[in-house]
Parts: sequence; structure tokens; C-alpha cells
Amino acid sequence: MGYRNAKVFAAGYPAWKKAYGAAPATYQVQAGTEEGSIDVATFEKILKENPQSIYLVDVRDPDEFAVGHFQSAVSIPVDQLENKINTLPTDKPIVFVCSTGARSGESYYMLQDLKPDLKKVFYLEAEVEYRKDGSYKIKVSQ
Repeated sequence: MGYRNAKVFAAGYPAWKKAYGAAPATYQVQAGTEEGSIDVATFEKILKENPQSIYLVDVRDPDEFAVGHFQSAVSIPVDQLENKINTLPTDKPIVFVCSTGARSGESYYMLQDLKPDLKKVFYLEAEVEYRKDGSYKIKVSQ
């Protein structure tokens, strides 16, 4: 009975929102067409509305990352990923990105082999043009 201290609002969510503010947006990460990929439209929505709801890992080389990257991304180059695998969070989905989908896909499969207990792992299967100002353009591969 861990609910002894829980507050009940007879008026429901409107009363909760007034007392505490809106609940944070949560997103169900939707899979893309390729095994392990994330749906691009879902990915873009998450980036725009709640980027902290995912752990975004840019697996490109540091010099590529320095030229431009998603603002919420952390840099873990694919050749360093195996050594840093135990630093990845288990409490939110992990999404790997690069510029073509190749290294991010490689990272996804590496995690499948080395840490199969992590179930919420995805990669972006698309070409991404990163800009220094944090903007980007995603082109879905055909």
C-alpha cells in the first residue's frame, strides 16, 4: 500500500494541472521500417517537444560532432561505445544518430550483442545534415 501519502483530486486532471502544472509529455517511441530503427516523424516530434525523454547518442567522430549536432545529443564515437556501454541509462529509450544511419545502425547492433537486456534501443536510419547553430535537415533514405 504505497499510496497512503498520494493526493487524490476529485476534479481529476484539471485540478492536478492547476496545483502542479501540466504533466510532462511522454512519448511512445515508434519503430521505423528497418529493424531497430526509430520512426523519423516520431523522432522529429520528440526532438521538438521533449528531447530529454530520450538519451540521444551521436556516434560520429568528435570533429564531426564539433561541426554540428542535435542540441540534446551526447558524443560517444562508435569506436568508444563498447568501453562506455555501462554508462548508458536504463530508464529511458536510447537513440543512436550519425550522418547516414550506418554508424548508428552499427551501434544499435553492438548493443544487441553486448547488452541484450536493454530493450529500448533505436537508431536513426536517415541522412542528417547538421549545422553549427543546432539546426538540422533529415532526409529519409529510400
